[in-house]
Amino acid sequence: MENNYFLQNQTLPAPDKEQELAILFLDIRNFTGLMESQSGQTVIQVVRRLFTAFGQIVKKFEGRVVEIAGDSLYIVFGLQTEIKASVNNAYQATKVMFQTVNLFNEAYAEPFYGGPLEIGVGLHAGKVFVGEFGLDSTPQLSVMGLPVNIASRLQAKTRELDNDLIISEDAYQLLADTPATAGYQTVQLQGIKQEQQIRLAGKSYGATQNLDYLLAISG
Repeated sequence: MENNYFLQNQTLPAPDKEQELAILFLDIRNFTGLMESQSGQTVIQVVRRLFTAFGQIVKKFEGRVVEIAGDSLYIVFGLQTEIKASVNNAYQATKVMFQTVNLFNEAYAEPFYGGPLEIGVGLHAGKVFVGEFGLDSTPQLSVMGLPVNIASRLQAKTRELDNDLIISEDAYQLLADTPATAGYQTVQLQGIKQEQQIRLAGKSYGATQNLDYLLAISG
C-alpha cells in the first residue's frame, strides 16, 4: 500500500515570521549522578522544583519556555521586545537562575542529596522563524533557525570548556551589564561550519563559589 501520510489530511500552517530573539539553552549538570544515587521520585521532585522557579524567573524577564526536555530548558526572549532589551533580559534572568541554584544547593542539594547541582547555559541572539506548530490539535510555539542550533551547541560547549555560562559575541555586544571577566575565544561548534566568537562569562564547574563570583553574578 502506498504511503500517503505526507499528502493526506494536511492543513498548511500559517507562515512563520522572521524575528530577532535572544535564545537560551540551560542544562542541569551532574544529573546522571543524581539519578544513580537517588530514587526516581526524588529526582523528579528536584527537577520540578528547580524548573518551576526557573519558569517564574523567565516570565518575570519577559521570556518564554519553548521546550522542556528531561533536564534541559529551551527559552527565548524578545517575542514582545526589541533585541537589545531581549538579550539583557535573558542575561539578567540567567544571573537570577544561577542565584536560585546556589540557594537551592544550600537548602536542599548539599544537606539532602550529598552535593551541589550545577547548570550550564548557552546564550545567543539572531534572526529566527517564529510560528505555531503542533503534531496534534494544539499548536505550540515553534522557533527555528540556525541561531537556535548555535545556542544549543554553546550550552553543550560549557562542559568541554569548563565554564558554566557561554555567551556568543553577538549577544555579548548587546549587553549593558557585561561580566567583569569574560574571556574571549573563537571556537568550532559541532555541526556548525562557521567558527563562532564567544565569551566565557561564568565559572569553572566544581569551583568554589567565592564572594567575587557571587558579587559578579548578582550585578
